[in-house]
Amino acid sequence: MTHLHTVRLSAPAVYTATGTDPAALWEALVAGKDTSSPCEHLAGPWPPLDNVFLVDDPDAATLGVHRRVLRTSEKQARMALYGARLALAGPAADGPVGGPDWGLYLGLPTVDEELLRLDALQRLHKIAGQPGEVAALYGREVPPFSGLSHLNSTAAAHISAAFGLMGAMAAYSPFSDAGLQALIDGVLSVAEGENEAAVIGAVSPKVHPLLFAQYENLGWNGAAPGEGSAFLLARRTRAGDTGPGVRVAGYGRAFGAGEDTGGAAGDDARADAIAEAVQAALEMAGTDADGIGWVLPDAVWTTSAERAQNAALDRVFAHAARPPAVCTSVRVTGVLGPAHPLAHTVLALTGLATGRRLVTEDGTVREERLPAPRALALACGVRGQACAVVLEGVGT
Repeated sequence: MTHLHTVRLSAPAVYTATGTDPAALWEALVAGKDTSSPCEHLAGPWPPLDNVFLVDDPDAATLGVHRRVLRTSEKQARMALYGARLALAGPAADGPVGGPDWGLYLGLPTVDEELLRLDALQRLHKIAGQPGEVAALYGREVPPFSGLSHLNSTAAAHISAAFGLMGAMAAYSPFSDAGLQALIDGVLSVAEGENEAAVIGAVSPKVHPLLFAQYENLGWNGAAPGEGSAFLLARRTRAGDTGPGVRVAGYGRAFGAGEDTGGAAGDDARADAIAEAVQAALEMAGTDADGIGWVLPDAVWTTSAERAQNAALDRVFAHAARPPAVCTSVRVTGVLGPAHPLAHTVLALTGLATGRRLVTEDGTVREERLPAPRALALACGVRGQACAVVLEGVGT
């Protein structure tokens, strides 16, 4: 039996357009801050987009990695390294971190990333009207195998080297439910004794012209993309851990339709998969729809996935005596790809530890008391994968 109750989640950290800590993200949502950046430098042959959500390139001096290494790394790798550093700053103040029993689990944006398909390139060339220039840009920005090897090695190896994480580790593709899969496997590695502690995180794609072309090929819904990373620490509960905490109480995964199944049939298959994953997570957590006080849906970037997620949530909570509040951080972070479900997990940790939740109503976000000590976080992969995690407050 897996002892999920023996593992606590702590040290939440985010690096987004709102700032470098969960409190800043929470406050930006409540205040309705405009944290976006103008999009003039990303002009291209796609629908008009007024803004994006960017982060500064992390200061090399703060990362503990030689500048020569950082110069050869993708921006995503640097964002991931910085997010891990933010998460480990607190635990490091209480004693040494790292060692042979500290693992690392990452959701990364270009592990096993597909290059654009021929039909997408042909459409891009036709829209641009200058196929030679577009092809040259594509060839320059996407070196052979860069998505398969460069980011994977630099992000995972540099984080593990910088902080001495020498335990079991894994990296996941964004074409799956990468962020929440990293969370599940990281928690399980601690619960099952494979690691003493696990650093868990995910990072967004970097915002540049080819991102829009790839999003559009997947059925982009026009949502503004953002950059950032989200990290936390899973660690076995110790004798002195008597204060409020958060744990993973249950999880579920399912698979619906792939991108080739469109229309109502595709939406229904995706909705079925999401609802199935949620029901499995609720059953493992020993609760039902009435036991969830807060839902943090995935910030999906395809219209089909958006419809399917909404339909699945309506189905699961249709007969709940007290439907949970639903809130997403998109308005202040943009869509963060594989990092978004973990950014939502970080928000949930903040709320569960203090008995609060965020509610979106009439276009604004407000803070209120959390009526049930559980939150539900979702991830919807673009190939039809679905993942749900029930987070539960303990000692509150």
